[in-house]
Amino acid sequence: MLERLKNLEWYWQLLILVTAGAIVWFLVYYFFTSETRAEIASLNDQIEQLKAKNQAAQQATERINEFRALYATKQAEYEELKVLLPEEREITNVLQGLQDTARESRLIVMRFSPREDVQQEGLMAKPVEVEVDSNFNNLRVFFDRMAKLPRIVSITDFSLRQLQEQTADRTLHAQFLLTAYYAAPENLNTPSNAPAKPGSTPVLPSANVPPPGQPMR
Repeated sequence: MLERLKNLEWYWQLLILVTAGAIVWFLVYYFFTSETRAEIASLNDQIEQLKAKNQAAQQATERINEFRALYATKQAEYEELKVLLPEEREITNVLQGLQDTARESRLIVMRFSPREDVQQEGLMAKPVEVEVDSNFNNLRVFFDRMAKLPRIVSITDFSLRQLQEQTADRTLHAQFLLTAYYAAPENLNTPSNAPAKPGSTPVLPSANVPPPGQPMR
């Protein structure tokens, strides 16, 4: 066999040697490295899975940061709106503030009668029937102060008539419905801020409501 190989041309000898070497390399590669190659393939699959999870985690982190920024913005807006929309437990103080505004405007309150609470488009409203005697200037001052209040209030059903018997402070009789708004309990974000049962009517201290015909003190 060796003699026949030696008698072949050199290029045939080279071809046979290369072929034999390739067969030996293939056998070694296939039988001795198959387990290692399987482990490498498994590790590559795990790496790809981890890369995908890492990318998803990065995207989730970015979304979390966006949500945190959005939450901080909404929380700041909520704190600002709380000034405009008090909670139900604060509505008595709001009504007291409205009486103080009338007193400071030198109105003579004939009637200040709160009605039952009503719900209007997600907000709770506390209507109050108001009748006052005043002159035009003091009434104008009162409405101007009402427009500048840091609370959401409205005045409807307004009527005005001139008094027959007039004094310097009493020339007009005004009647209107004053409505103060507050946040509905179900719209509050935190359980600790949940107000009392909706529909309850705040009770104003009788000492703060003067008898008819007397100015507020």
